[in-house]
Amino acid sequence: MSTSEPTLLMTMSDIAALARVQRPVVSVWRTRAARSDTPFPTPVSRRRGQELFDAHQVGVWLAATHRGNNPEAAMDAAGHAAPDDSAGAAGSTLRAVTALLALRGQLGTPLGTLSDADLLDAADEHDPDDALFYREIDDIGAARGSLVGYVDALVEAAYGEAPAFERILADRFRFDPHGQSDTTRGDTALSGPALKLLALTASALATTQGNDPASLQPVFVDATGSAGDILLAVAHARADAGGDLTVLTPNDDGDSARLLRRRLLVHGITRLGLEVQQSGAFAVTETAVHIAQLPPANRTAMMPTEMLSAIDQIVLQMTNDQLGVVIAPSAVLNDAGLSRESDELRSTLLRSGRVRAIVRLPAGLLTNKPQQAQALWVLGAAHAHVPLADRWTMVADLTTTPPTEAVIDDLVSDLIAALGDRGTVRAHAFRFARFVLTRTLLASRDSLIAGARTVATTPQTHGAALAVRVDELLALLTPETDAAPGLSGLARVSTSVPGPTGRTGSAAHTAAGSAAPHTIEQLLAATHLRYVPGNRLDADDIADDIFEGGLRAGGIRLIGPAEVLGDTALGHRRIDRLRFAAGYPSGRVSEPGDVVFTTVPRPAAIVDREGTSVVLFPARILRINPDDPNGLLSEIVAADITALPPGHRRWQRWPLRQVHHRQRAALADALASVRLEQERAHERLAHLDELTSLLMAGVTAGSLTVSQTVGPHISHAFAPLEGTN
Repeated sequence: MSTSEPTLLMTMSDIAALARVQRPVVSVWRTRAARSDTPFPTPVSRRRGQELFDAHQVGVWLAATHRGNNPEAAMDAAGHAAPDDSAGAAGSTLRAVTALLALRGQLGTPLGTLSDADLLDAADEHDPDDALFYREIDDIGAARGSLVGYVDALVEAAYGEAPAFERILADRFRFDPHGQSDTTRGDTALSGPALKLLALTASALATTQGNDPASLQPVFVDATGSAGDILLAVAHARADAGGDLTVLTPNDDGDSARLLRRRLLVHGITRLGLEVQQSGAFAVTETAVHIAQLPPANRTAMMPTEMLSAIDQIVLQMTNDQLGVVIAPSAVLNDAGLSRESDELRSTLLRSGRVRAIVRLPAGLLTNKPQQAQALWVLGAAHAHVPLADRWTMVADLTTTPPTEAVIDDLVSDLIAALGDRGTVRAHAFRFARFVLTRTLLASRDSLIAGARTVATTPQTHGAALAVRVDELLALLTPETDAAPGLSGLARVSTSVPGPTGRTGSAAHTAAGSAAPHTIEQLLAATHLRYVPGNRLDADDIADDIFEGGLRAGGIRLIGPAEVLGDTALGHRRIDRLRFAAGYPSGRVSEPGDVVFTTVPRPAAIVDREGTSVVLFPARILRINPDDPNGLLSEIVAADITALPPGHRRWQRWPLRQVHHRQRAALADALASVRLEQERAHERLAHLDELTSLLMAGVTAGSLTVSQTVGPHISHAFAPLEGTN
């Protein structure tokens, strides 16, 4: 077989990745080297308007000019290039390259040493049933020699068949620029944190089945053929812990199923076949953990009913010894707004009792669809001895919680505890998950996690510990009634902790408990809140200082992002009243109690207690309906917004806590008392700061003397020096 040097092509972005520099740097190199002794390589072809360069020429040029930050650029060029497939069919290059990689991994030697006949004989020997790669290698035809050379070079550049295989899958676009092959669509590719969450969850579920991670091989089932990335993440996690696994995938003959089987083979993962009928039905009798990601990569246009039907097939065949984890769009697994057919199917799954936990995940977990939120279901055995009316589901809302390592660990702990009985749930200290009766989920027309806690809490945010700490703080702050007269009138706070049945331990909590959080979008739709956009003002109309010409500027106070974030003091910027009235006839001013918020550079909010302020865009206003507040309080709204993590800019989905109507007025009075004491403390602190400065200035200048009397009470006398007035 002729294995002449294959023609490998690179884009400008590929060259930047190879040289480990930013993309504009390559353009600068190309311009500056045009008239030098070593000009930048010229493009050899174009693809969809992009210039393509010969990878070998680029590698030699980088090595000769010592450009970039990769001293091994010439050797690594194959890993950042793609073969010239201008004569091939869309997607065929990906199938051929992955097939050759799988065969090379079985042989353990370079393929370039084999003739065409020997190559086909080797493929037939290692894939006699044509379940993996024989068909793909046989179909290569005349391009076999160049592709074999490319595969050998790629393996050398990537240091192995498995890393080379993953590098190919990570950049499928190169091998199918027109997106015509189902196996190349990356719309469902999960981010690193998402894969880690699913891998740890699946591994932890397997551990609960009694498997010894160090000896036995747990079984993971991918009946939909959609969880290749997750299975690989599980395998890597178990390899780090010194354990192996066995996976079951469909015996389908489609391109996606064959690609998945080749991928598992290259990584040395034990795989068993699974017969899946046309209807989606299948059977697994042994202890196993089911994993599914919907929609699969080869069916990105899958309808909600189809996704839920696929989950239903998993639930129908599950035994009490089997568990499962499913990730799919939140619009399907959690959110409201499903069609009647889809909603009925989801309700049927909830009634089965096997949906043990529901988690709404933050946006950004899909690399190519960062705005699409995902949800996670954990499946387990139903509570056979618990009446249907008393069965429960644990729900959690991580919409505003970044998936850090600590968050993932705590969430996995919550999910495993959710599989337990009533005693286990009662004993576990849940960080994210919340106990909800399943019948409540079925009766609600809202999202399934609408009642989950969504605001960051501390270990002392609920229960008896909170009441004890409140009493301690009141005792510390009111040792003398004259010091804090407003706080001395606050009543003791009594609480009780809700149990797994959903009931509280005292009638007081039942009568005055807090309402479930709702999103701003929901509260706006119910007219409990009103949204008022900010004003767009001409910069020339804004007075940037409170003094103009030595006199204090009048006009209307401005509140923009700088004021909300605390970078600029309130009242520092103003606009003339007449100018605002004449130049902005549609301008809006705030009302007392309005919440002014901003999303950039991070979520933040303040309460405009005075009102009659001009809110400067991109700051906006949330106004509580005084006739129907539904438990909303301006101070709590502002605190909840400010507590949100940076980057969470979809303000319509921000969750807001609410107060029981019987406690709303009392809490408002209590917060007003605390605020008054804060103002007094700030004023006293300012006076102390001024006194400190004057003492240091007076004594060092010689205009003040300080006398000290030693005794149980130290007294100070201040007097001017002799000869001064």
